[in-house]
Amino acid sequence: MDDGSVSVDIGFLGGCYLHGDSDHGASTLVSFDLVRFILFAVMLTIAGPFVYRLVAAFFDLERDFKSVADHFDDVTNGLLYSFVVFTLGNYAHTFGWVTVVFYAVGIFGYSALVELPFMRVSIPGWRTWSWPAWAVNLGGVALVLLAAGFHIYWAYDAGILQWYLPLFVLATASLWVTVLVKRLNNYCVEHCPQGLGIERQMRKLALTLFVWRSTKKENGNANSHAAAEGSRAKPAAGSDHPEYGIPLQNLGSSEGETSDINGSSFDLAARPLHHPPPPPQRTVMSREEKQAHIEQKLQNLHYLNARPGRPLPLPKCRLHLHHWQIFYILAFFTRFDRFASNACAGIVLGIVTQGSAAYGYDCMLERS
Repeated sequence: MDDGSVSVDIGFLGGCYLHGDSDHGASTLVSFDLVRFILFAVMLTIAGPFVYRLVAAFFDLERDFKSVADHFDDVTNGLLYSFVVFTLGNYAHTFGWVTVVFYAVGIFGYSALVELPFMRVSIPGWRTWSWPAWAVNLGGVALVLLAAGFHIYWAYDAGILQWYLPLFVLATASLWVTVLVKRLNNYCVEHCPQGLGIERQMRKLALTLFVWRSTKKENGNANSHAAAEGSRAKPAAGSDHPEYGIPLQNLGSSEGETSDINGSSFDLAARPLHHPPPPPQRTVMSREEKQAHIEQKLQNLHYLNARPGRPLPLPKCRLHLHHWQIFYILAFFTRFDRFASNACAGIVLGIVTQGSAAYGYDCMLERS
């Protein structure tokens, strides 16, 4: 290489923050620089949202009211999202003044665009869009596809196209996997009012083992009691009387009469013998009774957010794809140290900040 850079291995898992490579980290999956990350996180989680809220308040732009706790949640979520995109998006090499300038363009340009009356729409309501809204959104899709074409060419030029495109398809899994989860959730709401069967089966297994152990313990106690009763045989000659401790050879020969050691006679029949009370009789449960007992217990599983005897909280969900989620995915692939790629990175990050600062990091699945 004629630029004097150091020749290093820049494979798919070639390492973190490669210095002097010819692609400026574009071929590296993970890269990190502490100072740049601090600046990046401050821009994305504190400075950008703060400036946007001030400008939005001044011009009365569309936004949600947020409490102190809401802003704190946005900061904590923003730190997590910014760390992931920074380390996997090659911003350790590409983050600079170009990204910062176009970051402001992305925030306020998109804010001005969505303030147009016909642009006050959401993605789930695309069936009701007006023709101007369709024209603007299709124009935006065309610009995204044009920028994607340039990035694919740069990936081919850098020799990373073999994993650049598959990773993009993998990144879009957040959309189609969410669609599958939505369908699964709604199916369970309609056909599984008791919730997922995994937890019920595990609890049923525990109850079955408990009933089996209790039955086994009762059978063991019954056998022990029978053995104890069998051992209470008639005492052998020369032993003491079991109730009075009198030597049996001193007992009288007449029926019902005995004499003690001193020769005094007394009637055994007149003195009742005190035997220990028999153990309480336990009814052995049949197989059907055990099954009914287990099913009754399964009806009252312990959940903190559900009361016993009432339906479980199983609301249906609908898919709501937010614009911050779309552009957050795109921010992973503006990884080339070129002016156009850095500008695209700033724009998509600015749109992400506009969505999070105005409405928060809303989920893709919403309860209907």
